Amino acid sequence: MSLVKFEDRVGWLVDRGVVATLQIERQDDEYFLTAIEYEDPSAARELLDAVAAAATAPRLVGDDERLAEFGFTQEDGRWVRHVAAEPDPDASRAVTLAELEAAIRASWGRDTTEEPDVWTDDNPAWGNCAVTALVVRDYLGGELVIAGVVRDGTRVDRHVWNRLPSGLAVDLSRDQFRNGERYEAPVILSESLKPGTEERYAILAARVRKELGR
Repeated sequence: MSLVKFEDRVGWLVDRGVVATLQIERQDDEYFLTAIEYEDPSAARELLDAVAAAATAPRLVGDDERLAEFGFTQEDGRWVRHVAAEPDPDASRAVTLAELEAAIRASWGRDTTEEPDVWTDDNPAWGNCAVTALVVRDYLGGELVIAGVVRDGTRVDRHVWNRLPSGLAVDLSRDQFRNGERYEAPVILSESLKPGTEERYAILAARVRKELGR
């Protein structure tokens, strides 16, 4: 079921075709319903609910007495349905990829890397690929992928990053490799992560939440 737009009206489309239509005019801060046609009341109710859910005006109004069947009340001689708009807390907490990357980069440390003896302030991404990928998945979904890291024809390490539901690859810790390293073909990570990863992930995730104000 979906809304469809015609030249002068909107309709409610189901498997068997358009089962209800509305003519609507925008008048200042309200939508005025100039005509409504439907096969059965349930189709009209679904259409009006869909219009109310998408409306960018505080109310729908009309003169047709049949609107009383669909939750409209009479005000000043017209039938009125007020459009409720409540912010969603989860949507209000949404972050951009740039914000998430900045928060993650600010949160890396010696206690989040898998190689604390090698990690330095000059290369904060070092050894943080797995925990970074876990945090990115928390916010953006998708799956973790892993591949060998190759330098001069030799596999020197393994590296984890993200593949989002859209198929986009996101690798926020790639810049830890600074000597011409390249990756082998990635595969979905199905094996267990190294011991200690969950603890380091918990540290990083808590810092990222604080950075983002969540």
